[in-house]
Amino acid sequence: MNHLFRSIVFWLIVGFGFTLSQELFGQRQNFESQFSIASFPQEFLPGWYGNEVRSTASRIFQSPNLGRGNSRALAVQPISTFNGEIWVRLKPAEFENPKVSFWARSLQNGTGNRPALVYFSWGESLNGGFTNRALLGGENEFGNENQEYRRFVLELPDELTDSNEVFLKIEILYGPGSGSGARWLLDDFELGNFVQDVISPKVATLKGYAKNELFLGFDEPIDPVFSLFPIAYRLEGVEPERIKALNDSTVIIGFQENLEEGRSYRLSINQIPDLEGNFLRDTVVTFRFSDPTAFGYKSLVINELMPAPRVDQDLPNVEYVELFNPTEKEFRLQGVRFSNSRSSTALSEYWIQPGEYLLLAPSNQANQLQEFGSVIPVSPWPSMLNSGDVMGLTSSLGEPIDQLSFVTTSWRGSEFANGGYSLEVINPFFLCDNSEFLRPSTDPSRGTPGKQNSLFSIETSDGELKIETAYFLGPDHIELVFNQPFVPKIKSDQISLSPELRADSVWISSAGRALHIKLVQPAIPSLKYELHISDLVTCAGILLDGGLSVTLVLAEEADKGDLIINEVLFDARVGDPKFVEIHNTTERYLSLEFWALANLNDSGLPNQIRVFGTKGSMLGPGGFLAISTDSNRLRLAYPKSADGAYLQISSLPSYPISGGTVVLISTRGEVMEKFTYDPKMHHPLIRNTKGVSLERISSKTPAEVPANWQSASGNEDYATPGKRNSMAISGEFESKLIQVEPQVFDPEGSFGPTFTTIRYELDQPGWVGSFSIYSSSGLLVQTLAQNQLLGMSGLYTWSGTDSTGARVRPGYYILLVELFDLNGRTSIIKKTIVVGTKL
Repeated sequence: MNHLFRSIVFWLIVGFGFTLSQELFGQRQNFESQFSIASFPQEFLPGWYGNEVRSTASRIFQSPNLGRGNSRALAVQPISTFNGEIWVRLKPAEFENPKVSFWARSLQNGTGNRPALVYFSWGESLNGGFTNRALLGGENEFGNENQEYRRFVLELPDELTDSNEVFLKIEILYGPGSGSGARWLLDDFELGNFVQDVISPKVATLKGYAKNELFLGFDEPIDPVFSLFPIAYRLEGVEPERIKALNDSTVIIGFQENLEEGRSYRLSINQIPDLEGNFLRDTVVTFRFSDPTAFGYKSLVINELMPAPRVDQDLPNVEYVELFNPTEKEFRLQGVRFSNSRSSTALSEYWIQPGEYLLLAPSNQANQLQEFGSVIPVSPWPSMLNSGDVMGLTSSLGEPIDQLSFVTTSWRGSEFANGGYSLEVINPFFLCDNSEFLRPSTDPSRGTPGKQNSLFSIETSDGELKIETAYFLGPDHIELVFNQPFVPKIKSDQISLSPELRADSVWISSAGRALHIKLVQPAIPSLKYELHISDLVTCAGILLDGGLSVTLVLAEEADKGDLIINEVLFDARVGDPKFVEIHNTTERYLSLEFWALANLNDSGLPNQIRVFGTKGSMLGPGGFLAISTDSNRLRLAYPKSADGAYLQISSLPSYPISGGTVVLISTRGEVMEKFTYDPKMHHPLIRNTKGVSLERISSKTPAEVPANWQSASGNEDYATPGKRNSMAISGEFESKLIQVEPQVFDPEGSFGPTFTTIRYELDQPGWVGSFSIYSSSGLLVQTLAQNQLLGMSGLYTWSGTDSTGARVRPGYYILLVELFDLNGRTSIIKKTIVVGTKL
């Protein structure tokens, strides 16, 4: 019985008062050699036997990466129908004071709560009797959880210490409880001599643990009482606020104030003994503080996704996400939130080193990925959709670290999307959202878990960073859209506006390409502002010299008559596009958002509505805008208007050559103007009207008045898209009643306009008038209007033709205007008009 109690003495971690003599290392097994798949009575390693040895992760097997220091280990998985039995052949006679030392721990398996019960006993032969077995530790020593390795030391029974051959039997039983049972791991087994520990503990590790905490690790277990006295520590003379033990050789030291990132500190440590009473001498350790929980954007990268694994592939049929640390700093992952688009879960304690790859996987399947590197079992696992999901990392404070979104097209083909291929990030050092750069793995295994991606390249750039558009979403809300993502580290003090407006807050949207700015006070409508952003950083980490600037205006809503239909080309030459030109008749900037063009259906209602006004679009004071389906082709067709303003949309409403109606619709869906055109409205002397636009003569005269439209001048390529009309007349009325403009014209267009415009303005409605053209000899040439009821203003045009449509001779002509009203008032006005010709 004395031997039994002596045998179950064990020490956790490093020694419990004893350590191995460096000169007398004995029989050792580190399980790095390949196991022979052979069961008792055959050996699977020299001197080692197991009752059921396998090559897979079940029964007794060799486990990669789960030993001490990520080495290999011996693993046993007890289940309801299997308890593991291991026999070890030893030769204690070679040592003066032989003892067995090994390291063991349990690993979580599934979600059950059954521990692994580990017993040991001694025997003189494999088939002989063994002493009464003893329990290693307590019943919950190896619970179904992820433990750290602990060192155990066993004493041999006295009567066996001089034997030439002794067998140690270890039994790993399926413990009581419910559900699955723990997996048991064994590493660095050896038989040898031990000598008493007389060496004081030493500081092995000192580094940051949190923003106001330090991680202090010793090279052996330390006294659990003395090590928790705050008086034993001083940081720059300041006593810590709290001490807690992380394990038997590590303490966490907490302070009231946060520590400064990158600052060098001195920690004084005194009177800390080990378990044998060896005291650490008063020690001062200098270190540079870094908070391993201070995550910045892209300080950790989601580097690879396996949303849709498949069976019968080289990789296990397991969803996984690979993380990569692209920085030169180690991070502590405890508390980091890992999420999909629907749920999130907290990661467990793990220190990820610079340049390290780390796999996240469901806790009940994580062991299948252990051969590929370090794995964190995650429970509950945020399952990935096969397509259309967003995977993210956020700090414990909710700050974004990284995010990847993917859809079916991310695989660039259904054969990849359904083929068990992972999605890889091309450049993990890219400081912006990598979603649009995801590609299916080209590795033969269809994925690269735990190593550099098959598509790795640092050449991920879209060229120079520029602002594509800038506009007000409201009086106090600005949106800037960039041509590519940028590092989303922008503060309000980086934004300046002139005339002065202050930014209140900023945020990023649209996959990192749009910057939103909320202003302290609203902007003034139609006033130009110069906006400047300083200290912008590109996704390659380059600081832009001088920042970026842009001009923007808070556009106003247009009233009726502010935006008008100004020019229409409905009969384009072959290969050229049709176009409709609109004109801003005001001195204000007018918003074009959601404005549209349409035609009329058989019921006279707007039809084929085509929205041309995009978010933030506007038209400046007095501006013109030609809307077509091909801006470049339109510029080539009318080179004299190449510098005009153009807008290209995918399609125009149908505007037939034979005639139709152009409808202009506002943001609110109201019909703001209609223009019913007809080929007969063209100048009668133009024989071929193909490629000739109809231009509006007066912006003040309604579009419905046919005389307000005339063919564009041949001197201007027969159309003026995006610029002032060739046939426009002055907006100012210079006469009390009648104005003729121009008074000299050539119907053939050899110089200037091909027609003249007669405008009238009356003091009241109800006048009746006749407008006639006479030759210098007094003959009637043309009647423009006969006893027509007139409005208060209007216009007529004369193209230099007589009543038969023939061109008149060059010379002087008289415009005779006869007016009378119902009160008997009459007025006769005569104006001279000259019809010119080419010399």
